[in-house]
Amino acid sequence: AKEEDAYVLDVETSPNSEPSFTVMVPRYGIEGRVRLSHIAAKDDENLIRDPEKHRLAYKDAKSGKMKASVAVFDKVRVKIWVRSSRDRKELIVDLLEPRALADPTVLEEKERTTKKKKLKTK
Repeated sequence: AKEEDAYVLDVETSPNSEPSFTVMVPRYGIEGRVRLSHIAAKDDENLIRDPEKHRLAYKDAKSGKMKASVAVFDKVRVKIWVRSSRDRKELIVDLLEPRALADPTVLEEKERTTKKKKLKTK
């Protein structure tokens, strides 16, 4: 898995679809779809879809203030990796930043691997 900067090319703002957006990773010249399925499953009322601004935003449930948003041409941080099954390989792009939109399980995994690397270097 690699962590890279990416740029948002397209944002899915349709109310009937899973919240997601397409990113371009310039270093490798690849495009991938970042899916925010963890948000759709539990906090859909806090997700704001803005088709006019090509933006997905996430608000805090208690305060109602905007926690994070992703719009076309925004710079984001992603983790790219390949999921292998028996007969095929699939490129997976997971969001790391903005953290408020990222899947907590992906962030926990990142923190675990970072701690392991620090222990090895000491």
